[in-house]
Amino acid sequence: MTDQITQNGFLGDMRTIVRGQVESLTRYEISNERGVSNGGSIWVSKPNTGQNPNNLGNELIKIKMPFEMFDAQKALVDSGKLYFPCMMEIVCRVDMGGQNKAVLVAETMKLDGPDPSVEQEQESKDKAKGVSGQLTGTTSGTPSGTTTSNTANKP
Repeated sequence: MTDQITQNGFLGDMRTIVRGQVESLTRYEISNERGVSNGGSIWVSKPNTGQNPNNLGNELIKIKMPFEMFDAQKALVDSGKLYFPCMMEIVCRVDMGGQNKAVLVAETMKLDGPDPSVEQEQESKDKAKGVSGQLTGTTSGTPSGTTTSNTANKP
C-alpha cells in the first residue's frame, strides 16, 4: 500500500510545546572520515520531582537543536534582546531516537517572559530614583541580604 503511514512519518507530524527555564544552548561540529556532523542542544531545567534518588538539584531536559539555530539565538544575545537563563517557549518536533525512544527536536523558540530591554529600562529608572534590588537593614536579627529559611527544592 502506498498510502500506508510509516512510524517515522507519523512521528514527523507530532509536535509539542515545551515551556521552561532554558539554562543554556550548546552546539558542536565534528569532522570525521564520513563527513561533517553538527548540531546543538537546548538545556531546560525543571524542579526536582523526587522520583530519581540519584539526582540532586534541578532536573535537566535536553532538546536537540539545529546547528543554525544557535547563531540566530547568539545574535539575539549579542543585541541584548535575549539572556540566559530565561523562560522560553520551544516548539519541538517529536522524532524517533535510538532504542525506539522519542527525541525532541526544536523547530522554533521564543522568549516566554519579560523582554530584557524593558527590564533594563526599568532598572535604569529605579537606579535614577535611588531604588535598588538589594535588601537593606536587618530583619529578625539576620544580616542584610540574608535569610534564615531554606529555599532549596524539596521532593
